[in-house]
Amino acid sequence: MRLLGAHRTLPDIPDRAVILCFHGVTERRLDPDIECDVLTLPAFRQLLDVLDRSFNVVSLAEMVEALVQGHALPPRCITITFDDGYANNARLAAEELAARKMPWSVFLPAGLIESGGWQWVDDVRVLLQRGSRKQLQFHWEASDLLLDLRTPKLRLQAVRTVHEACRYVSEAVRRIRLGELYACYSEDEIASAREQYPAFAPMTWNQARELQSAGVDIGNHSYSHIALAPQPTDLIHQEVASARDLIQQRLGGYHPHFSYPYGRPEAISPQAEAIIREAGYRCAVTLEQNTIDFRHPNLLQLPRLIVSTDVGRVLFGLWQRFIR
Repeated sequence: MRLLGAHRTLPDIPDRAVILCFHGVTERRLDPDIECDVLTLPAFRQLLDVLDRSFNVVSLAEMVEALVQGHALPPRCITITFDDGYANNARLAAEELAARKMPWSVFLPAGLIESGGWQWVDDVRVLLQRGSRKQLQFHWEASDLLLDLRTPKLRLQAVRTVHEACRYVSEAVRRIRLGELYACYSEDEIASAREQYPAFAPMTWNQARELQSAGVDIGNHSYSHIALAPQPTDLIHQEVASARDLIQQRLGGYHPHFSYPYGRPEAISPQAEAIIREAGYRCAVTLEQNTIDFRHPNLLQLPRLIVSTDVGRVLFGLWQRFIR
């Protein structure tokens, strides 16, 4: 069965829907070692065309309302979301989605939009994969960490090691470790490396305003894009409320949707969920790779499927989940 045609065999299973999580889109040739969450523009168009023909694309607000009210949605229901607020969401993805009249949501790490700062996870990929250093050494967790960067395989492993060491930790620990890593590279080298990968540049508030004016749903992706669960209570409050208030200040309007940074179980806790509820959010989305079961939904932990660069695999994954 051809993957791009598998969707034609899907049954009309009730009480099941999928939220997709995209990150970036580029018109340039991909660097697969670094731009692992970025789709080429042709691949993005191909995927949207299949969704347009064979699925029912609804807004996140419509899906949440159906969950709250217990209303039925059309079969093979899909919601489109983007995390991290990259400029290409506004520059490239928005036009393609508008041409197909598809509703979508974008979740902004408000502090990074405000400062124009890059995501540290992207910097780690760029610097370790394409930077000048052949070896790095740190003293983390009371032991020496040696990162060998001499081959592509070793560089990939080094990226994973740093991501694991800095993702699900307290903000204090994360800042220390990343500070040591950034200190290994000059400001000029960091700036030059970033210029080579414009897909990771954040959007501006002006772009966010244009999206909102066009009807795009703007959501909260925290202030600093840090995992919430490992943080103390006051910092979780700050990350949620500061981002909420800044988005309201810069954009106005109503923004009832939240996306957990990193979205995995290690980033989510009952405490974080309670704070998000208290902040007035109607739903929160995760990166738990699953469909939404309308019979037992948790509105503050709605699962999503990450969209990879392999469109065939994405479509096959959708096909599998709608026939189970």
